[in-house]
Amino acid sequence: MDQNLDLRVQKTYTALMTAFFELLEEKNLEKITVNELCRRAMVRRPTFYKHFADKYAFVKYVIYKTQQDLLQEIDTNADIENPFDFLLTCFEKILDTMEQYQKVLVHLQLDIENNFSFEMIDDHIQPEIKKRLIFFGEQDAILSHDIDFTCQIILGIFRQISLWWIKQRDVISKTEARNKMAQVLHLLFPTT
Repeated sequence: MDQNLDLRVQKTYTALMTAFFELLEEKNLEKITVNELCRRAMVRRPTFYKHFADKYAFVKYVIYKTQQDLLQEIDTNADIENPFDFLLTCFEKILDTMEQYQKVLVHLQLDIENNFSFEMIDDHIQPEIKKRLIFFGEQDAILSHDIDFTCQIILGIFRQISLWWIKQRDVISKTEARNKMAQVLHLLFPTT
């Protein structure tokens, strides 16, 4: 949650998001009304409309906020002293983000492949990956001396494999995808 927001606004947004995800478990997005969402969240309709133009503006916020929260977890959960663990945590959080997106997008009847934006992920993760790659280089890992190029390779792998996994979720678990990514990262960075 944006810590710059008034505490009351933070509580309102949290209540609305919690109610929204509860309602999504029960019914299709198209059948969820603003009245129902507000009643479940114990938020007044005028308060909802003070912050969001309609339920689709709210859904857009939910998607943005979910992605932002998961990316924040990378900062707090990753071992910043261990670049390999950091990269694996990044990949896991991308999978988590896509899983959350899928819950919302499936109700909008949208295809995650065409509607998932990696822009926020790239903006947040790319500088952090570069820092870890510089650290790896200092540890004599076998890396291209072009950190930008190596960073793009890693981001590309993360993007492609996460999109592949979302299509294969019925066949391969998130844990299996994570373990396969760990194998790839060990190939790229054998010193870890």
